[in-house]
Amino acid sequence: MIRNILLGLYFWILMVLTIIVYLPYLLLRLISETATNRYLRFFIRGWSRHILSVAGVKIDVQGLDNLPATRKLAVVSNHQSYFDIPVLIVVMPFLLGFVAKKELGRIPIVNLWMGAMGCVLIDRKQPGHSLEKIRSRFAKAEKGYPVVLFPEGTRSRGACMGRFKTGSLQMLFSSDLQIVPVSISGSYRLLEEHNTLKKGTVRVTIHPPVTGHKEDEKNPKELVEQLRQTIRSGLDLEEGL
Repeated sequence: MIRNILLGLYFWILMVLTIIVYLPYLLLRLISETATNRYLRFFIRGWSRHILSVAGVKIDVQGLDNLPATRKLAVVSNHQSYFDIPVLIVVMPFLLGFVAKKELGRIPIVNLWMGAMGCVLIDRKQPGHSLEKIRSRFAKAEKGYPVVLFPEGTRSRGACMGRFKTGSLQMLFSSDLQIVPVSISGSYRLLEEHNTLKKGTVRVTIHPPVTGHKEDEKNPKELVEQLRQTIRSGLDLEEGL
């Protein structure tokens, strides 16, 4: 419990200090988009790596060579823990924007960085409006700004994957984006399993990208199930339910 409190306090001290780093970002936006993205990538990845290191989290990455050369892509992953976000930020060699619940936008300072990263905040009570925001974010991804989608809609907080929400995935299948399935295994053990922070290793498996989905003869439900089974195959046997 004491470790949880100390790490939580340390996290918020770091978050407040990031305001200093946020100011140069605002200036760079007026000068160069490329420089801005490089700056964000360098800082956000370094910050995430530091947080994981302090929390005692190690990452075992498999399949990095499966990442396509193009940045016109969407990462689709299962979601076990809050730690999944910094884990993906560290693993992926490019700046990511996440599709997340609107409640995260109410967290001071965090919301500033989410906006800088190109995250999309959606309201589960307004599915129609949320899908339009996701559609717009997919259009941005088609211009080379990768997006991350957690189709379960929320953390599973355990070993088993939840049901995939099909609305956003159906839009994804009709896009020109390459879909990169990712399996995150064991992250729930870091916090959610016992509601206390624990050291551990998270295994991240990057699967070959799904291409040709736009012309695939399978119906959307079959494509969703195929994607789910691919992600499931990268989990531990006891997590593959």
